[in-house]
Amino acid sequence: MIRALLKTLLLSIGLGLCICCGSHAADTNLVNREYQLKTAYLFHFAELAEWPTPTPVTICLQGDSPLRAYLPVLSGLQIDGRTVHVLLAENPPIQHCQILFLSDLSALSQTLLDQAKNNHVLLVSDIEDFARQGGMIEFTLRDNKLKLVVNLTAVKRAGLKLSSKLLRMAEILE
Repeated sequence: MIRALLKTLLLSIGLGLCICCGSHAADTNLVNREYQLKTAYLFHFAELAEWPTPTPVTICLQGDSPLRAYLPVLSGLQIDGRTVHVLLAENPPIQHCQILFLSDLSALSQTLLDQAKNNHVLLVSDIEDFARQGGMIEFTLRDNKLKLVVNLTAVKRAGLKLSSKLLRMAEILE
């Protein structure tokens, strides 16, 4: 059932995420849908990324983000026989994460970038200019659609590989 939900969400990605003005309830539904899509994307990042050593996948969230309400749905899912775990600690130990979603740009320090590189952690955020400042994958809204910006240099520096399926959907920074 969860996989069916994720597939439905990803089909919606192909159609784009429309953001428009409206009532508060409509705005709330759009925000909820945006974060559901981001959750589905994070799962598929785990499917479409390759780490130097296959391990269980832990998706971590650092900071305060609406994703906190949606990420637990991924816990226990399987990717090629690897179990997905979700860690929602305020400051999760980066060495326990394969994917770290940052909700605050101030957390993107040189120390964190070095730790991500050394521990092969995929850094993801929805903060503006995250990819340009050394992050790896940035969610951005353009033309009322959810888009991806990938800093391929940072991804390669961390010893990670992203599939061509993922890269075709993204704007690439090198």
